[in-house]
Amino acid sequence: MKTSVSENEFYGAYDRGGQGCVLKKKHIRQFDRDFVRSSGFVPSMSVLELGCGNGLFLRYLDHLGVSRFVGVDGDPRVMGEMPPDLASHVRIADFSAFFSGHSPGETFDRVAMFDVLEHFTAEDGADLLRGLAPLLAPGGRVVIRTPNMASPWGLGVQYNDVTHRTCYTPGSLSQVAKVAGFRLLAVHPQAYGSWGREFRERLLTGVMSSFLAAPPHIWTPNLIGVLERDGGG
Repeated sequence: MKTSVSENEFYGAYDRGGQGCVLKKKHIRQFDRDFVRSSGFVPSMSVLELGCGNGLFLRYLDHLGVSRFVGVDGDPRVMGEMPPDLASHVRIADFSAFFSGHSPGETFDRVAMFDVLEHFTAEDGADLLRGLAPLLAPGGRVVIRTPNMASPWGLGVQYNDVTHRTCYTPGSLSQVAKVAGFRLLAVHPQAYGSWGREFRERLLTGVMSSFLAAPPHIWTPNLIGVLERDGGG
């Protein structure tokens, strides 16, 4: 009789069907701020996305006219709904296997990790960052989106998935980055798809901050962190 549940079973419980890869205006608004503006990205740069899922961010890169981008994901089911024009940009592999099999000298200007780092322990997260460092071009940056546990709004995001291993705040993200040989260049609130909703939330949290002795620096459920190798190399 089976007495325990494996981590792979929890990952297998993700519903990959029906999500598709439809890029909407709200997604463009979010990625414009969370990725392009936060990291100083221009379409002539190359991009690696770790944990590409069904390819929403890859579709955004295609929308921008980016010519060189690669997505990596460990779940082969993501290919089931991946648009054919994006499938050639995707590699199904464990991250460490992708790093070890990558061609020496082939680097990327930006690495995107959206909703990925929290799935690793702090130690494994630092190892992951160390592993991707050789794939970064000079001046390259890593853009991370992770639940923001400095905000009460981040609790639902963090604990909605039992495969989340580590909780992050701007301070703890900086700590893991430093151990891995990176520095936290900037940290930003996540962008919302609706400008009106974002505006109303800013009003609410502004009022709340005025009553609190130590309000969160960032209130949004997720935070955006931009990392670069320590020393800028």
